[in-house]
Amino acid sequence: MLKSRALPAVVIGFLAVMAVLIQPTPPAWADGNPDVDHCNSWVCSGVTVPEKPPTGGGGGGGGGGGQDGKTCATGATHFGPWPCEIPGIGRFDEYRQCYIGLANPQPPKSDPIWQGHTDGAIYYYACLSQTHGLPNGQNGGFMAWHATDPLGTGPSAAELAQQAFNRMRLDGAKIGSAPPAGAKGLVGLPVWLWTAQSPQTWGPQTMTASAGGLSVTVTAKVKSIAWAMGDGTTVTCTKPGSPYKKSFGDTDSPDCGHRYTKVGEYTITATSTWAVDWTATNGETGTIPDTTRTSSTTARVGELQVVN
Repeated sequence: MLKSRALPAVVIGFLAVMAVLIQPTPPAWADGNPDVDHCNSWVCSGVTVPEKPPTGGGGGGGGGGGQDGKTCATGATHFGPWPCEIPGIGRFDEYRQCYIGLANPQPPKSDPIWQGHTDGAIYYYACLSQTHGLPNGQNGGFMAWHATDPLGTGPSAAELAQQAFNRMRLDGAKIGSAPPAGAKGLVGLPVWLWTAQSPQTWGPQTMTASAGGLSVTVTAKVKSIAWAMGDGTTVTCTKPGSPYKKSFGDTDSPDCGHRYTKVGEYTITATSTWAVDWTATNGETGTIPDTTRTSSTTARVGELQVVN
């Protein structure tokens, strides 16, 4: 399903000139031109795009400081070459004879251009000629849905999400407890448990990775901490816990605590479960499997002495 979209006038003019000039001559790389090399699905020469058009004489070849310095050959090299990328429009595809880029902004998912899909993205085409019968000229290009980048270049949104996630520092709980580690508590009295809160120990923590005009932001946050108390009991808390104050006396923690029933020395292991999700500028969303981090402390529990 195709849907027409208008291009800026300056781009329409540029593309119109290119369409007139295209002739069915053999590809430049077929002649063994050493200045031409393949880059993904288009072909680029080693010519640097000038910051400004050359003075005197007329014509040609692409300009603009925002381009990537590479230029594309399409076979009609006697008039050639032009930029591999037009900023804000897309990269040149030799096979389709079109500039293709991620539509920005993406149409709402209710737009028929999505064809009912909820994955993938909408891509913008600006074509130099009627290749494959696609609209050009005053129609100004068109948009189409693709599950993946039609140029087949660059990482996917999920791959960028993984890259961003790999750069995150996610730690276990920075444990606080009452009684504190090393101090002796008493059988039957409350033990308070908590973690100091920071982006590394509780979240939320965000990280962004970008490539080829696509950006993905990953957000990680602890959804629970499972406290293995060392006596066979596990206390699962969905809050970071509340730091203890002397004024609380012998009351139980309101959100994360325990009472030991036997004398002993116990190792407390806190396992933090991080939930991770991501959003991309092309409208895609997703999750990364939960990941866990652990930390530990100790508790000493003595007998409660009753004085008559």
